[in-house]
Amino acid sequence: MTDQIRVPSGRSVTIYVVVCYLMCVSRVSGVKNITHGVARHLRSIGFPEGSGMGIFFALGVPLDIPGKSVSFSLTFEANYALPGEWNSTYYLDDSHLKKRSLNRQLAYDILMNKLESFGYSGKYCLLKMICEVANYPLTNNGVLGDVLQILFTPSSSQDENLPNEITEAEYTKDCNYRYKKCLVSPLALIRRHDLNDNS
Repeated sequence: MTDQIRVPSGRSVTIYVVVCYLMCVSRVSGVKNITHGVARHLRSIGFPEGSGMGIFFALGVPLDIPGKSVSFSLTFEANYALPGEWNSTYYLDDSHLKKRSLNRQLAYDILMNKLESFGYSGKYCLLKMICEVANYPLTNNGVLGDVLQILFTPSSSQDENLPNEITEAEYTKDCNYRYKKCLVSPLALIRRHDLNDNS
């Protein structure tokens, strides 16, 4: 049996030399822990003071009204404040957060404000719409009519402690006489049939 001496290849020698060199350099430079030498700080973004971000979503549904171009739109918007410094946090505990939910009174308030922005008498036009829906149901107007029928019929849900004038509007018979401060019926814009003149 002959013993053969194995001579390392040039590639193995090169790898060995590089590893030895790196070990020596790391000891000379004082790096004891290799992970400490390559550790990085967490990356973060700082925005200009007062910056914000928003998400906006809109849904538009065209209404099938002959001779008119009318659409029903719902918009949803959410705005968030962005941190001005990389280490700032805005976490608040539960005591600072209050629950917000959409109820009938909030929907009526939003609708009154919107009607007033169009130049109508918000309160009286809302009461007139409740009265008209009670006297002339929106049953022939598809899904939108069904939604509006529920919205403008206060008795269709649990008691929400609404003002008396809102609950009384549902049982009023002569809508035009009782709510004459509302000159035009906003519901007439989306109805498939005209309202009676003596409503």
